[in-house]
This record gives sequence, structure tokens and C-alpha cells, in this order.
Amino acid sequence: MQRRLREAQTPKQGVEFADPAAVGERLLTTATLSANALDRIDRLSMIRAVLADEDVSITPPAVPSDPRTVEQIRTEIESVTGFHPTRLDAVQDVAEGLVAPIDADATELVDVAVDIERALRQRTPKAVSEVESVRRATRELFRSDGEVWDAAYPAVERVSLAGISSIPIADIDLLHALLDSTSVPVDIYCRRGTGSFLSRRVAELLDVAQPGSVVFES
Repeated sequence: MQRRLREAQTPKQGVEFADPAAVGERLLTTATLSANALDRIDRLSMIRAVLADEDVSITPPAVPSDPRTVEQIRTEIESVTGFHPTRLDAVQDVAEGLVAPIDADATELVDVAVDIERALRQRTPKAVSEVESVRRATRELFRSDGEVWDAAYPAVERVSLAGISSIPIADIDLLHALLDSTSVPVDIYCRRGTGSFLSRRVAELLDVAQPGSVVFES
């Protein structure tokens, strides 16, 4: 974004660049909540310990025992559902509707993503990922009715999510919270290749109750 603006000789004054994770961290810090999150190396180490724990049954036949593969599964389900109960139910319905034996394998993959996320949460007070920090910030936006946003970004007049080829659920839920709890306008700028598809999907993605909520105790 900044390179494109330089090439177009467009002034950047008055524009603040930040990714959703940085925005979530700022909101949590403003609300005096912990913004600490596990990094990928820490997660892989903890996943390895979870898989080696004989008291934890978390590796059904369809799921590899490699921590990197398990983390990839967890990340994909997190990106698609945000571990939101309604979205998880929708994914489970799709998985169960597939032909055998793919239906059972797909269901197991969804289950292991939820199980590993739950196990990680039980082992650390930190957010499991930066994405979880964004969800926590989303919930705080709703809880404070936008007050935490006004305190963290008192001079922001407009929010733009730009240059995207896909929209992680955590990001769309953060925008949902902004639209519902503040008067700040929000713009979404998509890439050319996927923009027309995403523009049709945004309204459906926004149509969920309690964005940012999860199936775990939060």
C-alpha cells in the first residue's frame, strides 16, 4: 500500500497503516486487557506436548500426528469459522454432507481443530494466536459499546481494509463490531481477481449474531 502510494505520488499524511492484529492489540491494551499471544513456535511446541499426552485423545485416524500439520488444520478452521458456534455448525453440516468416507475424515479434521484449540487454551493464559486477540478485541468493542475504540483511536475518521484477496472471519467480525458499536465508516478494497466474489459474500459474512464469540469459555 505504501509503495503504491509513493509510486502514485500520493501524500500519506493523515493515514495510519496497521493490520487487524495491531488494531486488536491496541484496543486490548487501551482496555487494560492482556494483548499477549502465543507465536507459531510456541504453539507448535505446545501442540507437540498435547499430542504426546496420553490423557488427551486428540488424534483420530484421519489426522496426522505431525504438529505442523495439526497447526495448519487449526489455522484453516480458525480462519474460516473463527470457532464461532454458528459457523462451526455450518462447516460440520457441509462435512457430514460429503460422500463416504470423506464425510467422516472431514468431520474428524474439524473436530481436531476445535479440540487442539481447546487444549491450548487450557495450557496458557495468553491468546492462542494473534487471531484470537482480534476476537477478544471484537468482543470488547461490543462490551464497551464502542468506548474502547474512541479511547484508542479518537482521531480516526474512516477505516479501510485494503488489498485483500480473502477475508479471514476474525477481520470481518472486527469490522462488524465497528459498524455496530461506532459511527466510523468502513470501506473494503478487494483485489481484482477475487473482488467481485468477495463483494457478494460480505453481506452474508456479516449476517451472524455475536461476532467474535467462540464455542469455548472466553
